[in-house]
Amino acid sequence: MVEEILYRIKEMELMYQFMMIFVIGFIPFLEAHVAVPLGVLLKLPFILTTFLGIGGNIISVLLLVLIVTLIKDKLNQHDRYPSINRRFAKARHYFDKYGVPGLALLGPIVGANHISALVSVAAGARKENIVLWQVISISIWGIGSGLFLFYGIAAYQWLKN
Repeated sequence: MVEEILYRIKEMELMYQFMMIFVIGFIPFLEAHVAVPLGVLLKLPFILTTFLGIGGNIISVLLLVLIVTLIKDKLNQHDRYPSINRRFAKARHYFDKYGVPGLALLGPIVGANHISALVSVAAGARKENIVLWQVISISIWGIGSGLFLFYGIAAYQWLKN
């Protein structure tokens, strides 16, 4: 799947390549930790690629946190949906075990930053803490995966010669 995405983006004009890095960062489960390395493989400027991939990911997570918080507040006002509250019990377990920082930093390993943000909102964490730790997590994973691939390619080529 990633190879096909890479091939299709490579055929595009430069401006569209940058737009695709942003869009890939925006998409749950692909996120910045996929967008930035794709930009590295396309030989796009690292700093701009990093900002676009991380920016897209942060915007999508912020939108999710905002929308889910609004929905949760509405449901709590009307408390007509007790089954939804039972479903959040499992999320609360993970939240109690790892907290907002742990969930945010483990987000890409668990599946996506979007999932960790959703679990944090469902568990009742403060929106400000969720946003702060999601930005930190997305930045670490985006920059880290990009640098890992960038220097990994350089090391591979050095070892190969």
